[in-house]
Amino acid sequence: MKPQLAYIVFLFLLTSSLAAGIDSMLRAERRAQQSVDLALAMTLRECEPDRIDADTIRVYRSHIALEALRDTAYLSLIVADDSRRSAALRANTGLTLRRLWQLSDQRASGLLAALASLWLAASLIIIRRQRPLLALAAPAPAGLDQLTYDALTHRFVVSGRELNLTPMQHDLLQLFIQAPDHRLPQHVICERLWPKKPDASATLYTLVRRLKQTLAESTDLYVECDRGQAYRLTSADSQVTRP
Repeated sequence: MKPQLAYIVFLFLLTSSLAAGIDSMLRAERRAQQSVDLALAMTLRECEPDRIDADTIRVYRSHIALEALRDTAYLSLIVADDSRRSAALRANTGLTLRRLWQLSDQRASGLLAALASLWLAASLIIIRRQRPLLALAAPAPAGLDQLTYDALTHRFVVSGRELNLTPMQHDLLQLFIQAPDHRLPQHVICERLWPKKPDASATLYTLVRRLKQTLAESTDLYVECDRGQAYRLTSADSQVTRP
């Protein structure tokens, strides 16, 4: 399984869960508003429409079908901004987001969220089990057998510790791991890392020097210059002097 596919499916399920939850809350809000609007209409038929008192509020709340709204619903007086200065009663649910969430049906949202969590957990397990060592084109020198590549996080790990590499050092180390005999001619490295640069030898020298320092801090690996024309990844203990 590719990590990208796992993340795409997880995000799809998570987004669907959020969308289902919001849709359920909106539907619950519409039902609540319809309930208080109906209660107001029934109240106006029983009480004087031009006066609001305790009896009006009591009758209004008694007509609310949803019991959860009886403690939060209220009436407000809306004055029209016109020459007649007319006014009208408006029914309000008084629901907070938390209370609206409790009134809504979140079973579909919860199911999708659970599926998203299960998918993510299963995907991580599968991806970690599939995580390979970088393919070695030649027998590994001493020390290289402890070097692994985490395909999920795109990082090199030595004996459980992450190598702190720059992006260019990371790319160069990948080239060494995959090369026959872990040996790379200088012109091949330059063509792969700096394809548009006419002469990258000085840049390559600096990159190799810094990679050596990084490897020396955490591993037994070493990058040696091979006859002045190539570089080879080897063990620091097995260095040989080349003519």
